[in-house]
Amino acid sequence: MKIVSWNCNGGFRKKYMDLFNAYPDADVFMIQECENPDFYNNREFKALFQKGFHVGTPDFWMKGIGVFAPKGNSLRRTKCKYGNPLHMLGYAFFDVDNCYKMLAVWPQGKYVEEMIDFFHFNESLFTNDLLVMGDTNSCSVFNNLHPKNKNHDVLVDLLNQKGLVDAYNYSMGEAEGEETIPTFYLQRKKEKPYHLDRCFIAPDRITSFKVADNHDYWLSLSDHIPVEIVIKK
Repeated sequence: MKIVSWNCNGGFRKKYMDLFNAYPDADVFMIQECENPDFYNNREFKALFQKGFHVGTPDFWMKGIGVFAPKGNSLRRTKCKYGNPLHMLGYAFFDVDNCYKMLAVWPQGKYVEEMIDFFHFNESLFTNDLLVMGDTNSCSVFNNLHPKNKNHDVLVDLLNQKGLVDAYNYSMGEAEGEETIPTFYLQRKKEKPYHLDRCFIAPDRITSFKVADNHDYWLSLSDHIPVEIVIKK
């Protein structure tokens, strides 16, 4: 199964065909900063979510997480605990075909600090058969911006304890904070690269993980680059 994650930087209704053309064989898409299709009179855009869902709040409908399965795989939301209203915007547990357990993420507020809080609220759901994927807004190079008990390395360690590894770092053999392929360019500037888009999963389930090529093309659409993972059951 192939899953693709992308922070589209808003306006996904105008960009989804670019993503489909790049990933015609993807089974599941997780899109951060995706607008709620119910607020637009666009039948084709709304049709994407017939086999999917949008995560957001009534007062922040312009941006959220869009999850959909273009091949018709069954997606089902599963319950979790929300410690604050931002959690309702940035996290969604779901399963695919009643088989693959996933968590789409897009932390808000203080980013990694909030994601760690969400982890503790829902620790029992973070099992070694879970896939966690999205724009985590998190990297070891930002550790000094957060408390020592709530930085990126702490998040990675918490997930490691559950049997989940960072798919990129594991596949590439690169240490946290030493990633050579960026997934985000601040202000879309090549001289400001960071690796923020991640997937955590049990290592023996990884078939392949890749950051999209042609960064110039993707930067014409967003400040983030899509990432893809192919997984085993």
